[in-house]
Amino acid sequence: MIRYLQTSLARRLTAGFTLLMIILVVVQFLLLVSSFTHYSQFAIDTSRKHLEQVMQTRLEKDAHLLTNTLAAELAIDLQHQDRPSLQQRLQLVRERRNLLYACLFDHQGKLQAPVEQPLACPQQLPAGSNGQAWQQGQLHVRQPVVTPAGAAGQLTLAVNFADAWKQLEQHNQSLAQLSADKSREMLFSLLMATLLLLLAALWLIYRFSLYLFRPLRALADKSLQFGNGDRNISFAVPQQDEIGQLGGALEQMRRSLEQSHRQTHQLAYLDNLTQLPNRHWFQQSLERLLQHARRHDQRLGVIFIDLDHFKEVNDTAGHEMGDLLLFEAAARLRSLLLGMELTDADSDEVLLARLGGDEFVTLYPNLQNSAQVARLAQHIAKVLEEPFLIDGRFFRISSSIGITIYPDDGVNSNEILKHADIAMYAAKQSGRNQYTFFSMQMNQALQQRIDILQGVRTSLEQGHFHLEYQPVVDLSNGNIRGAEALLRWQHPERGPISPALFIPIIEESDLIEPVTRWVARQATADLLTLQALQPGFVVSINISGAALHQGSTRDFLTELKHSRQLPDHCLSIELTETSMIRHLDDCRQTLTQWKAAGMNIWIDDFGTGYSSLSYLHQLPIDGIKIDRSFIRELRTDNETSLAATMITMAHSMSLQVVAEGIETEHQRRCLVDLGAGLGQGFGLHRPMRFAALEQLLEAAPVPTPAP
Repeated sequence: MIRYLQTSLARRLTAGFTLLMIILVVVQFLLLVSSFTHYSQFAIDTSRKHLEQVMQTRLEKDAHLLTNTLAAELAIDLQHQDRPSLQQRLQLVRERRNLLYACLFDHQGKLQAPVEQPLACPQQLPAGSNGQAWQQGQLHVRQPVVTPAGAAGQLTLAVNFADAWKQLEQHNQSLAQLSADKSREMLFSLLMATLLLLLAALWLIYRFSLYLFRPLRALADKSLQFGNGDRNISFAVPQQDEIGQLGGALEQMRRSLEQSHRQTHQLAYLDNLTQLPNRHWFQQSLERLLQHARRHDQRLGVIFIDLDHFKEVNDTAGHEMGDLLLFEAAARLRSLLLGMELTDADSDEVLLARLGGDEFVTLYPNLQNSAQVARLAQHIAKVLEEPFLIDGRFFRISSSIGITIYPDDGVNSNEILKHADIAMYAAKQSGRNQYTFFSMQMNQALQQRIDILQGVRTSLEQGHFHLEYQPVVDLSNGNIRGAEALLRWQHPERGPISPALFIPIIEESDLIEPVTRWVARQATADLLTLQALQPGFVVSINISGAALHQGSTRDFLTELKHSRQLPDHCLSIELTETSMIRHLDDCRQTLTQWKAAGMNIWIDDFGTGYSSLSYLHQLPIDGIKIDRSFIRELRTDNETSLAATMITMAHSMSLQVVAEGIETEHQRRCLVDLGAGLGQGFGLHRPMRFAALEQLLEAAPVPTPAP
């Protein structure tokens, strides 16, 4: 019932009016019943009193008539003192059934008759007036007996009218019962009439409600149709009242919703930055084309494109510049596909989408052979390799492209896209700026990478990382001047993990910043302890190229150095040549800030990257660390070695030198002869835990400060 009422406002209004009318009718009916009952009772009581009064008057007249007649007859006998006649007449009167007594008294009050029953004649009447008195349905009457000579005596008699009164009471009861029956009949008729009137009123109310709410019902039906997807609905109502205003408001709302729907559809399927379709559109298009290829036994190519070094553009030139580059790259790709007529057969739109970040994907339907998709990948790489001129600046990027083919590399959309992503990652790992077809062996490499990344996150939280320190010694006397902090991973299940395995993966992920911060915090905490053992002791930490260009890392190291109140020139930052040369201007700003904060800047693995004398002059460098590959080449004729050339160059530029990878005494002596002041390697000290380094410094004599 409640559901039935909830489905219609007219029904609820009718139900409300019905309930209100029922309450009013019931109250009115009860009032009528009460009034009619009181009126009936009043009428019955009034009739009863009137009948009793009439009957009493009638009985009194009859009694007085009898008394007067008898008194006239007895007057003659009383005048002649004819007692036998008196007795006879009274005897005849007493024989009446309802006569209780009849007594004759003379004028002296002496009983004249009947003489045989003197006790039956009362001397005085009950209290009354006018010579009569009523007592328990009996009428007592006293009548003077008058003769021509005057009053001769008086006659008293009593008439029993109990039967008459009883009959009157029965008559009144019958009348009351008849009145009650008639009252019930009238009340029933009144109830039926009230119900009929109520039903008629309810029907009129319901019909009026339907008429009143018919426009609202029409608007509600239109709303349901609009909600079910019918966009051809109009809510306009040809009325000037509130219903018309409501229809106009709904129509305006419909238009706003339509506009919002178009905007939402655009947001759902279109990338705002590049104006290309987004991942959601691509997933639906890929599913549709896969079904088409499955039905027609065709092949489908998926090309996954990732822009190389785009993150560095964001970090160095800013996100606004990076967005402009993405827009231009998307425009180039779209123009290329249009030129090659690689469009959707249903919509003539290019099958190109931006998945997010710097990742794009395109589809090659009805693929005949893998050479076709390879040529497309080559064209993509070529158009993206050309310089981008944005806001007066040139930017060069490349692309890593992964290719999968249905049904060779997968049978569903998730599998196809996943394998394309894996192939793209393999192309990036192989040196970038190339395309790679998917192979099942790539899955193993990807799984290893995923396991390492997950393990790194867990180890950061659970403390499975630790630092080892490789001392840097003075080659002339063997004194320890400092140590290089090296990150080590003790996996709880797999044991020690090689740094060569996990560090490159960390550098390519978003974990590089939290790992760099952990190393810096731990190394500076250890440095404070080592300063107490050997003032001036230097600890160096390695900063990767990925972290070097992050402003947050730059500011973090500066703040850390100041907050821990580290002495100047006791914390060294080691960087590779490649990471500095790639974005020289931004690197200069970072290194200048660190240098001003009192940190040392060293070039690690010197000679293996983009070695150039120019950047050594442009950047605030304190020293170089010659790569171990040059130390292994040391011969007896030291002057002709590359290491000798690097040491001479460094001295000419007032740079300090650390020789890495010293493994033999011969190498140490050669480096001393060449003028290399500092060195490190397995031939001097192996990397060790912090506790071992503490013991080593406690046992060693305090070195004299370096000149």
